[in-house]
Amino acid sequence: PKGRLPKAVEISGAGSQDVNGLYKASSKEYCDAPVYEHAECGQELKITREPHKNPKTGAIKHGWLLGQRGQPLYGVPTEALAVPSTGWRKFTGEEPIPEVKIYWSLDDLLFVSVDESKSAGESAREKQDLAGAVKHFTAGIDSLKKATDQLGDAFTSRASSLLLRRASTHLELKD
Repeated sequence: PKGRLPKAVEISGAGSQDVNGLYKASSKEYCDAPVYEHAECGQELKITREPHKNPKTGAIKHGWLLGQRGQPLYGVPTEALAVPSTGWRKFTGEEPIPEVKIYWSLDDLLFVSVDESKSAGESAREKQDLAGAVKHFTAGIDSLKKATDQLGDAFTSRASSLLLRRASTHLELKD
């Protein structure tokens, strides 16, 4: 979306497996864009918008780099202020090039986790693991409690679905 910058970026499938994981926008900015830091490794792994000076023309161009301790592993040339999901290339990283998924809000990211809990609960229920199903549905409900927008359709549809599934599974457990 125009004018908005992603709140989180998920890297998966990279040949340099250390870089896989979630990167959240930090409070730091560089080259007019947020600096994204790995959720578990912090500043050791970053996605940053970087300047590059053309040696022939002196023109400054930009691109996004995924780096570890200052070493560029993967990158993409672009003037975009938002991290792109396509066009990435290998620098010093290992093949294959990572898949890059953009989350425009932290709630979008949260909803992925909620949906996974719901699917796991449905799967447990199909296997007649009713206690396991309740556990997964409850985990999804607990995750939803962290959402910042608890009035929108994305929230209410998930909440009502999980609450209904958990309640009906509880009823089956009592039989």
